[in-house]
Amino acid sequence: MSYPFKRILSPVDFDDNSPVALEVAAEIARQNDGTILLFHVVPMMIAPTDMPLYVDIYKGQEETAREKLREIAAKRFQGIKHEILTHLGEPAGAIIKTARHSAADVIVMATHGRRGFSRVVLGSVAEMVLREAPCPVLCVRHGEPDRNQVSHWMSSSPVVAAPDEKLSTIQERMQKGNFRCAPVIENGRLAGIITDRDVRGHMGRLDKVEAKYAMTANPTTVEPTTPVHEAAQILVERKIDALPVVKDGRLVGVMTSSDILRAFLEEN
Repeated sequence: MSYPFKRILSPVDFDDNSPVALEVAAEIARQNDGTILLFHVVPMMIAPTDMPLYVDIYKGQEETAREKLREIAAKRFQGIKHEILTHLGEPAGAIIKTARHSAADVIVMATHGRRGFSRVVLGSVAEMVLREAPCPVLCVRHGEPDRNQVSHWMSSSPVVAAPDEKLSTIQERMQKGNFRCAPVIENGRLAGIITDRDVRGHMGRLDKVEAKYAMTANPTTVEPTTPVHEAAQILVERKIDALPVVKDGRLVGVMTSSDILRAFLEEN
């Protein structure tokens, strides 16, 4: 590690905070003739070595992420040296490991600025990186997060499933991650959703029934900017327990009835 900063690791999760952090990373690179390591982590609930099939579910998401990073670089980093990096796994650990292996001089990343109960439950990737990073970390916060939007309360790393995956393995992951639903992803896109109710309806045959035969196809979705009260109304009116959150056709999270309750309890 040295100053001036020559290798700038810039983790991106494609949320509304990311552009401000990218501007800071670009300015540091310009001032120091540096290289930006543009990095995105596709979150996984289970380590790749535990379940090869589970990794395949995410491959489409990883390629989509690479394309988004290339678009960002073309738009924001003209004339700046840069590299595109992606990883499947746990975000904080992946950022720390990449900083070490790539000999980053500084990490520039956005922080969500969560508070209260949501901070205790969800934790903060930025805080974990600050504690363990092998180099300086610059956290950039873009104003006050909009607590009235789904993006602030959703579960951003849900368990997901493949259409031809057996319900027995899906149930195991749902229980391990304490989730009551699993979006079904096909070719990087949302194809349906499996709930614990769907699983219970096939008890005794879980090792024989594939997700595509038990899921709700083309489920109702919301966007990250959808107001929380609107998401709550949809859940009540449609008598469902979860809403996949989709941005630009890509699954970015799940808003459950438990998330809604947590939002209302913390805000009142």
